[in-house]
Amino acid sequence: MLRKLPWREIRSEAVFFAGIFVVFMLFRTAAYGMYHIPSESMLPTLAVGDRISVNKFAYGYSRHSAPFSIGPDFATPSGRVFARVPERGDIVVFKHPRSSQTYIKRVIGLPGDEIALEGGRLYINGERAPRDLEETYRYREHRGGVASVGLFNEALPGGRAHEILERSDYGAADEFGPVAIPENHLFVMGDNRDNSLDSRFPDPGVGLLPVEYLVGRAEHVVFSANMSSHEAGLKKHTGKWLSKLQ
Repeated sequence: MLRKLPWREIRSEAVFFAGIFVVFMLFRTAAYGMYHIPSESMLPTLAVGDRISVNKFAYGYSRHSAPFSIGPDFATPSGRVFARVPERGDIVVFKHPRSSQTYIKRVIGLPGDEIALEGGRLYINGERAPRDLEETYRYREHRGGVASVGLFNEALPGGRAHEILERSDYGAADEFGPVAIPENHLFVMGDNRDNSLDSRFPDPGVGLLPVEYLVGRAEHVVFSANMSSHEAGLKKHTGKWLSKLQ
């Protein structure tokens, strides 16, 4: 026969599990979150299926730091408390200002910067960002097509560098600006330059990103569920398990 639990024991168990849930939600809101990569906009840095850890206290807090953006509105110029401006080159997770979907991009322009693109080359405050071609190759896109790209190592002011992809047969965003970045806004771009709806596109792209919508800084690839197969003549972008993002 099943033992009938007394009310006091049931209440004790309920309080215990409620406490665990509260601690979990506080940790998820204030410390770290886990997010998955659904698109190829951050190739070659992040592949579809990667799971990343996100530092939520890196830039302070806004209502978007909480799950489902259910936090309070803060009456500060930035919409954040304990606010800190990201560094150029940081990979940030944020809520889309209009759709509320979760996005991930790289910070390219900070408040006060002037950003432009000419022929696909990035200009920051009138200076062209240097880059070196590492290789050219073809890969199978997540939606099924085949893309021919160049893999470049691009350097940003301040000494940080990262890899980007650029297609030779597609240039919808190769010409942009110049645009001045206002206070409490950022200019963000995907590393897959010709496959990213970012600050170069007002709608359905991100446009200039208000810092209020930041969720946090992406820090590590925890694991990857990328199970795509190898194909002859095509490069496979594989997830970088346990790698630190830069």
